Amino acid sequence: MKFSTAAMKCTRDKSENLKKMLYLIDEAADHGADLLLLPEQALSGYLTSVVAMDSSPDLSKNEFLFQYKNAECVPKGDSVQAIIKKAIERKIYVCFGMTENDSELDGKLYNTAVLTGPDGYIGKYRKVHQPADEVHVYYGGTSFPVFDTPIGKIGMLICYDAWFPESGRELALGGADIILKPTATCYSNEDRDIKNDQGYYSYDLNEKATALHNGVFFISANQIGLCGESDYFGHSNIIAPTGRVLASTEDEEKIVYYEIGDLKEELYMNRGVAFAGLYYMKDRKPNFYNRIAAPSDRSNFA
Repeated sequence: MKFSTAAMKCTRDKSENLKKMLYLIDEAADHGADLLLLPEQALSGYLTSVVAMDSSPDLSKNEFLFQYKNAECVPKGDSVQAIIKKAIERKIYVCFGMTENDSELDGKLYNTAVLTGPDGYIGKYRKVHQPADEVHVYYGGTSFPVFDTPIGKIGMLICYDAWFPESGRELALGGADIILKPTATCYSNEDRDIKNDQGYYSYDLNEKATALHNGVFFISANQIGLCGESDYFGHSNIIAPTGRVLASTEDEEKIVYYEIGDLKEELYMNRGVAFAGLYYMKDRKPNFYNRIAAPSDRSNFA
């Protein structure tokens, strides 16, 4: 089985993004990939600031209106259907991010990851953890589904979800073998120095830790370059259950690939052999973790 992931430069033009997404699916399929991951909000571009959002009908000034106008129902939306049809045609699994309209009537918007494959639409995941301005635009998801597919059990996170270890653990407890993370993570410093960028440091650390702690293959796909007001750093990764990076786009707009043998055998070798048989899911002591799911008073900065 061959995994692939893309670092994709997105725009604020949905038709242009869709054209590129379909091209990337063809490229991945031409290289024999069984699975391609595309970034968070790849279809319409991620949020610009909505703090200064005004009531103007100008889509460049009203982020909520922009997202509403570009949202689609899943799986019935025209762009969603185009990607589903391409995945069927090329016999490849594809996961991508978009703004979902819950229905054409009520206008509830979600930051959603869609999973489709050779047999058509599989399912979707709505982002649970919402940072900053997302809370003004999107409703939050309420669960972490795991989808049983012919290439393995797949769970999805979106961007900020990975900063919460409970998210990956919830998917692993649901049986996930592979965790996909579409993301739109940008530089947090103005000089774009990735070696000293806290956004990149925590991004990299969380991805490796989620793979390691849960014994899963972890695949991320990030935007790259300027889109709106944000500069995205790429580094879409394919990571082994040991936490080691197997392939990375680094700071280039491209697709990278990694081929494995039998998934179950690969998981066993990584979980049961790689580190003296120490498999953290097996050695958990859930009866003693009394505080994990309880509300906490540690919610301030002090």
